[in-house]
Amino acid sequence: MKLLLLLLPLCLLIPSCASKKKKPVPTGQATLIGMIEMVNPEQNYVLIRCEQMPEISAGTELTSVSADGKKSKLALSPERKGHYLTADIKEGQPTVSSLVLLASRTAVPPAPAPTPVVAPPVSPSRSLVMPELPLIPTNLPSPTSTPAAPTTPTPEPQPNLGDLEPVVK
Repeated sequence: MKLLLLLLPLCLLIPSCASKKKKPVPTGQATLIGMIEMVNPEQNYVLIRCEQMPEISAGTELTSVSADGKKSKLALSPERKGHYLTADIKEGQPTVSSLVLLASRTAVPPAPAPTPVVAPPVSPSRSLVMPELPLIPTNLPSPTSTPAAPTTPTPEPQPNLGDLEPVVK
């Protein structure tokens, strides 16, 4: 029993020593561009969804990283629409929902946000006036509950079973 109590702390220390692996040191910074929405392997391109449209020129090399760590190289193509970019697959097999990164030392500035349209201020001479509601008399008689006449349900017409086709066996 004492031997078991002595071995228990030793067993707990062994896994903690094994988990002290050196983490890889990043060689540079990367900027998240977006996420792959669609992969077309026949035509060798991907569709990338971006939250903010970055100002990146066509031909820029991008990297996609899947959830299991597989990397693929992409080249940005000039086609853009809304929040979507397209990129040609140069190397690897990118998958849907892979992250798309731009390896760089400086951050990529997003495209300028559209300026919101502000309504012109309302001048005091043109202030809006709400129409008045009609007055409702407060001395209305209370509704009385009168028993409703019992209604008899109307019978539904019975279908003619002779018109049906025979059962296929």
